[in-house]
Amino acid sequence: MRTRSMAVRQAPVMRYLRNAKKKGKRMKKWKIFFMAAAVAAIAGTGTANYTLAADTSDATVQTEEETASVEKKMVVTAKSNQADHDIPVSSTIITAEDIVSSNAASIKDVLIEQAGINPSVNSSSVYGRQNISIRGSATGHVLILVDGKKVSGSDAQIGHSDFEYNWVPMDAIERIEVIKGPMSSIYGSQAIGGVVNIITKKSSKKFYGDVDVSYGDSSDDGGDEFKLGLSVGGRIADRLSLFASAEHSDRDPSRDENDSTETKIEGKEINNGLAKIQFDIDETQYIEASYGQGNEDRLEVDNVLYYDIDRKNYSVGYNKEFNSVTLDFDAYVTDSDTHYTTTSSTGGYTHNMTDSVIRGEVDIAAFKNQYIVTGAEFKNQDYEKAYDKDAGSDKNFADDMDNTSIFLQDEINITEAFIITLGTRYDYHEKFNGEWSPKIGALYKLGEHHRIRVNYGEGFMAPTVTQNSSSYVATAMRGITISGNDDLQPETSKSVELGYEFFTDTMEFKAAVYKTDVNNLIDTEYLPGSSSEKIYTNVDSVTIQGFECELSQDITQDYNIRIGYHYLDTEDDSTGKDLENRPRHTVNVRLNATLPWDIHATVGANYTGEQIDDEEECDDFILFNAQISKTFYDSITLRLGVDNISDEDLDDMPYDIAGRMIYAGMNFKF
Repeated sequence: MRTRSMAVRQAPVMRYLRNAKKKGKRMKKWKIFFMAAAVAAIAGTGTANYTLAADTSDATVQTEEETASVEKKMVVTAKSNQADHDIPVSSTIITAEDIVSSNAASIKDVLIEQAGINPSVNSSSVYGRQNISIRGSATGHVLILVDGKKVSGSDAQIGHSDFEYNWVPMDAIERIEVIKGPMSSIYGSQAIGGVVNIITKKSSKKFYGDVDVSYGDSSDDGGDEFKLGLSVGGRIADRLSLFASAEHSDRDPSRDENDSTETKIEGKEINNGLAKIQFDIDETQYIEASYGQGNEDRLEVDNVLYYDIDRKNYSVGYNKEFNSVTLDFDAYVTDSDTHYTTTSSTGGYTHNMTDSVIRGEVDIAAFKNQYIVTGAEFKNQDYEKAYDKDAGSDKNFADDMDNTSIFLQDEINITEAFIITLGTRYDYHEKFNGEWSPKIGALYKLGEHHRIRVNYGEGFMAPTVTQNSSSYVATAMRGITISGNDDLQPETSKSVELGYEFFTDTMEFKAAVYKTDVNNLIDTEYLPGSSSEKIYTNVDSVTIQGFECELSQDITQDYNIRIGYHYLDTEDDSTGKDLENRPRHTVNVRLNATLPWDIHATVGANYTGEQIDDEEECDDFILFNAQISKTFYDSITLRLGVDNISDEDLDDMPYDIAGRMIYAGMNFKF
């Protein structure tokens, strides 16, 4: 059930009726044409690759240093000793340049431009909130990491929230690694759909820094935004290095077109900071520490504060490299306080979530043709819900859970062309005892440029603290009470994938088919004989299967096109119906060009196909965006861009989107 008022629910219907004649079949036809053309382009461009490469060979020759850099590109999230082309899992790397060219305000904005990742909602959307789904997974089945460390899973704990996407300043991000498919064999709970690892920038021997500022003007009634970021890093002593980053961003709330008292897209005011320090004991070992803190306000129209989110994370670690063994130990804490303001009789309340983790890892390359990674982790999850008023009420709740785990992964080069990866993790949870998460993957090299990969993996999602505690009772809409359940079992999954990859110096093509069965899904059911009391229980199972392909092609030295397509088929096994908020087709297209006078241009289009929401079919839509930039004196970059060029307004979707945004920005490096 959606959480907006009836006035807000009716407004999209009225807009739809007024605009239906304008859109009509013409809109439908060109959207379908766009999708078909993009898919055809994947096949056509791939087939023509050798011809294009031959025609532009003089323009696309890489230096030996550049080629070596590409070959050595690693996906650290996979804990593999192989280059990215030679790991058996499907992965995507998003660079800092990709983030800037997409004008992303959070990692969510750039993630949904990747094949196999689409916008979705957490239960339902409030004021335009969106979450991400990887290959049709539930939004809570995507694990978010920062430098390999888990952030608090607020989206799984707090309904309708999207609070996991702004843990670090955007300017601090070096790259984002995405692994699609289950990774519970390494990371444990929540990694059913995939893992998103935010890799932050590191210090260097030479001191450096940059300042980034931008302003955007929205076509909505409100919605203007301002962003300012600062990052510095480098050696501050012979063995001591530092990286620090801070950001401030401010987006005004926008009003609903048909009712100016209602909020269409909530406002955000975000202040984030991150500092990392590293002391090199010698050339083989170092100690590092980090501290991050942020505050985020969510605002309704007239800048009325209704969510106040405080975040902190801090860590300390030690790393030692021997000739063929690496030791890595760290301890970290992530803490988030989310305060909701309301005029109800109990006043607002605060969700406090604190995760405390100690872990160790050993990487072993001492055996011929093998790379072994093993580790152990202890995690304490603490959750508290406290109301502003009636402090003594039984509405207040506090509990915590412990989880101890070990994992092992062995990467074996059977031959030079055949690589097998075996892995498993065992999690002992104080509530439901143990859970094994095995995974096996294989990659075969068909010559220098072709790869075939296949993998099978199992994943799980542990119940949240509130779901797994019989002492938890909450009052939902219409006075219905929902109770936790001490006997709740984890959600589990089994996934299989077959993939193919082809790459040269000027192009990269990936394709994969997959199937995932998820069992023991957690939902609520009425207690026997009651129409007002519910309890969390394991009830449903679903089947998710699909196909995705993506192409990156250097058309010439100055032009590159990237195309991604994802087909998704889902089914609720108990009803036979499609899962809600999962578009059957998505297409992403991006053209990057270097124009005369060294002007860089990016033009993108993102197609989201029809999907089901509230048992009704929602229309498909396309969002277009563009950006140009120019660098002066190797240090100052000016950029100008437009998001949602066609000013698309969604009439019957599960979420609203911002109107056309015209923005300008500047980056200064020193």
